[in-house]
Amino acid sequence: MLSLLIFFVGFMLFSSANWVVEKFGEVTYEQIMFHLNMPFTSEIRMIMSFLKNTVMTGAIIAIVLAILFCSKYKFHVKIIDAFREKVYKKRLLLSLCWLVFCFVFVFFRMNVWNMITFHKYKSETSNFYEENYVIPQNVKITFPKHKRNLILIFAESIEATYAKTPKHNYFKYDLLPNLHKLAQENINFSDNEYLGGSYEIDGTQWTQAGLFAQTCGAPIQLPINDPNWFHPKNGFFPKAWCLYDILKQEGYEQSFLIGSNGEFAGMDKFLQSHGDPKLLDTNYYAERGDIEISFEKTTKLYDKQVFAYAKDELDLLAKQNKPFVFTLMTLDTHYGTAKFSDDVCERKYGPHNNIENVVSCADKQISDFISWLKEQEFYKDSVVVVVGDHLTMNPIFTKEMNRKPINIFINSPVAAANTQNRIFTPFDIYPTIVESLGAKIDGHRLGLGTSMFSDIPTLTEGKISVEDMDINVRKKSKLYDWLLYGKEVRN
Repeated sequence: MLSLLIFFVGFMLFSSANWVVEKFGEVTYEQIMFHLNMPFTSEIRMIMSFLKNTVMTGAIIAIVLAILFCSKYKFHVKIIDAFREKVYKKRLLLSLCWLVFCFVFVFFRMNVWNMITFHKYKSETSNFYEENYVIPQNVKITFPKHKRNLILIFAESIEATYAKTPKHNYFKYDLLPNLHKLAQENINFSDNEYLGGSYEIDGTQWTQAGLFAQTCGAPIQLPINDPNWFHPKNGFFPKAWCLYDILKQEGYEQSFLIGSNGEFAGMDKFLQSHGDPKLLDTNYYAERGDIEISFEKTTKLYDKQVFAYAKDELDLLAKQNKPFVFTLMTLDTHYGTAKFSDDVCERKYGPHNNIENVVSCADKQISDFISWLKEQEFYKDSVVVVVGDHLTMNPIFTKEMNRKPINIFINSPVAAANTQNRIFTPFDIYPTIVESLGAKIDGHRLGLGTSMFSDIPTLTEGKISVEDMDINVRKKSKLYDWLLYGKEVRN
């Protein structure tokens, strides 16, 4: 029994590490702790996948081994009997060797050394935020008399890597032909001469972190020694001043549409604390009678449904004779739960629900939605922004690839003098969105970001390298504590 227990523990370590990497790619400590602090009710299907691939599989194997080696009802085959006798005599040693192997596997599979390496920065104190973070509440922002609407599309896991350019040649075909064309015809801030985007910084690599970075100008960094300090129920970064706070103050009507339960990644907590837009999630549409929520299947909306609901909501917003901000988050391309709509898109790249087909379909649906927007009366007074929330969490990509989340600014009244060969981060998207509406920010900076419509270098272009910023955002800061908790709590 002890040997079987050791085997089961080892298998849980082995299968859990493998499941996490297969589903999400390389993850960070902050990402793990953040989601452990969030409700799991919106991720039942993901939990069931984890249990099936770890606990259930391990239990079945352990039972089979128990029957094979311990049961009095053994079936006898000469070769198996000889093998069984040798293994049984060394069962404890073999199980301990297996456990050691699993620990080693987890160490390398989860890149634990990288977590340990960066752990030291958590204990260091820095003035990085004090010296570089511009408190938005203290900045004068002047909007034009005629305010433009904002339609903001967070494209789940969409990155420039999927396009075919001299800098990106990882797939046989251009999987983003429509978004690639839109970027060329409009404004795309790029790290190269072709389609590109921002450099990811620690604390911006998952859905809520990507949203927060690009609308609030800061990363999500949890205190690694005591993650219990972080309590979203008491206010999600209560002292941060975000895009939705600014637009609410300017009288914008706000709606936020997501194809999952609003509790996913703490989205509802974030929105309640910042701007408090109307939240359109699966709970909203279930209460309205449009869909039925299934506990077993964890109801999520296909993007085709999300875009249909988006059109209805935009029609309502346009009738209110007030400027509005409408945010939409796609979901089909979420790795691990990737979806494909056969009645919307053709399976161009094989018969399976593979990443090429899913990304290609997302490209088509976003492009079709933007084409619909252009036909609407309110479009002439609207700015459309498409951004990838983070890089794809998929082990098919490697660190050597030039990977950047996509960004496209459409129908902005502001011209950008320099869009190519920029060195910028997700934090810079925040003030860039604000100024894309024709607003003027004194100093052109908010949070850790700099508007790329201005002629002022971003922090990573003029003051600090991407690598140094990646390290410094991890360090303790009284200013960051103030943003996170609303008060200073750490020495």
